[in-house]
Amino acid sequence: MRKVLLATTALVAITGVTAANADISISGNIEAEYLTVDGSDATFTTDGQLKVDATNTADSGVTYAVGWAMKMENTAGTDLIDHYYASMSSADMGTVYMGDINDSAPGLLDGSLGRNMDIESENMTADTDTALQSTAANDMVTYVSPTMGGLTVAVSADPNADNTSFGLRYNMSNFQVYFGSFEDQQNMGASTSIAGLSIGVGSRKTDGTTQKSSDLAVKYALADGITVSALTAKGTDSSGDTHKYTNVGAKYTIAPGVAAKIESGKDESAGYTYVSFDVNF
Repeated sequence: MRKVLLATTALVAITGVTAANADISISGNIEAEYLTVDGSDATFTTDGQLKVDATNTADSGVTYAVGWAMKMENTAGTDLIDHYYASMSSADMGTVYMGDINDSAPGLLDGSLGRNMDIESENMTADTDTALQSTAANDMVTYVSPTMGGLTVAVSADPNADNTSFGLRYNMSNFQVYFGSFEDQQNMGASTSIAGLSIGVGSRKTDGTTQKSSDLAVKYALADGITVSALTAKGTDSSGDTHKYTNVGAKYTIAPGVAAKIESGKDESAGYTYVSFDVNF
């Protein structure tokens, strides 16, 4: 309880937000992870994060908010800031984020990619990943539009690096399509869900190179809080060499906010098994 009070006090001191005019929430998680990889020693680690969010809605209907999160990684040996931002939003104008949201416009909308539908994507490398590369973890301005006729548009601008990225997502009933772009990279995805079964496909390419990747994932929600999934992905690197990644996994929700996960897969010829116990608060 003392740590929670200190975190709240720090947020108030930094932002000027007070309990009298803002809703403040504190959340986070701790996850214990056991990982074995062919040819390497097994590892047991814990990580997690602490999140503090505060929101305040003006009489005009505009909501102002700040978000801050500390990411705790035992393997890194130090605690890291995961994200920090201020935002303002309304139903008519959408949302503007200012700061590091630990993502960018494409990443906010690319949920239909296969890589976002499996249990963990542990040990996946950039050669088979369909997400756009090098678009996150920077101070930037990001705008996400309201959803109009099923279409959502998002744009991120990084003045320090002088670059922009954007994403488009269109929802129609239980079908979703996505397109994203960052400098010379583009990716796209599509997904659908029917009676607990979700299917997602994605692809990424880099102009002027042989770099490209694609993936396919299937996820099914069973009764009693059990979800099973499988992913297959392949890619070609800048040298023209091909790569393959596969996994299959399951997640069991033991209680609200408490889950056990297991995933087994292979990146090229190296197989791995990942087991975790995740507690959220």
